[in-house]
Amino acid sequence: MDRKTALWCLTVFFGASIIFQALRSATENSSDAVSLAVQAAALAIMIVAIVLIVRKRGKPR
Repeated sequence: MDRKTALWCLTVFFGASIIFQALRSATENSSDAVSLAVQAAALAIMIVAIVLIVRKRGKPR
């Protein structure tokens, strides 16, 4: 694994940790189901964004 890939992995990991903690704090007074649904939606958005970025960067110009 090259250095650039490792740094991006760390960035995404810590960024996701911050996002999920913020979502947990924002839904602190809500039920567990609401908290889980919000976090699942955020995860789906992150996965779609990563896939779109990788596809766009992988295309030859």
